[in-house]
Amino acid sequence: MDSSAVIACLQRYFETRSDVVAVYLFGSVARGVDTPKSDVDVGIFFGSFARDELQRLGDLEDIRADLETMLARTVDVIAVDRASPDFLHRMLRDGIVIADHDHQARLEFEVKARNEYFDLLPILERYRASVLERL
Repeated sequence: MDSSAVIACLQRYFETRSDVVAVYLFGSVARGVDTPKSDVDVGIFFGSFARDELQRLGDLEDIRADLETMLARTVDVIAVDRASPDFLHRMLRDGIVIADHDHQARLEFEVKARNEYFDLLPILERYRASVLERL
């Protein structure tokens, strides 16, 4: 299944899921450089639909199992509400929005994530430079 078919399947699956604010495809499939053995990376923003941690983990596992059955590929699903600023920056930069059930909430999440990343960027750059110096 090529990337456009994966995207279409994901869009169909998430168009009826009203328990998520937004869904992102990221990684090699989103960049169009996947191989038949590549996994599919999906980020889910629950926003105000977030439940307690145990229920959220159950929701993520149910979604992962559904998607693996649909796509016949390994799927990694993460709750982006809890992801690091560096990860979110890369996901937002390179990813594709698959579902957007609350446009305003999604935009607020993305602006907050980008602001946190750019606030942290000077520290990340110093850290990366010090690691490179040690190599």
